[in-house]
Amino acid sequence: MSKDAKQLVQRYYHAALQDLDGLDALVDSDFVDHHFPPGLPPGPAGVRQFFGEILPGIFSDMRIEISLLLAEGDRVDCHFTLYATHTGEFAGIAPKGNPIRCPAISTFRIAEGKLAEAWEIFDSGDLLQQMRA
Repeated sequence: MSKDAKQLVQRYYHAALQDLDGLDALVDSDFVDHHFPPGLPPGPAGVRQFFGEILPGIFSDMRIEISLLLAEGDRVDCHFTLYATHTGEFAGIAPKGNPIRCPAISTFRIAEGKLAEAWEIFDSGDLLQQMRA
């Protein structure tokens, strides 16, 4: 399962930034990402809203580079870096067109061949500092 699980996570990030319609095949209808803002619906609809509306309102030219995938049991850890340009207001910070580099780690739980749950950690202070620079 570990190879399939890793490929599932890779396909998720590709779909999130390139093909939001492809999310239905990857994300369970009850999927919850615990780092998404409150109030988003579960499942593919919430993922589409986050990657299709919220993030593009803050960043442009987004791309994700995955550096490491670790799989064990029903979990996959994904170490990645988000690269983007700050082009929309966020947390009271007006956009200056700054390039953003945001390393992060996401942990996904997989159930019945789809992503069922996710958690993410990143240095929000560093991200805000890059936006203010």
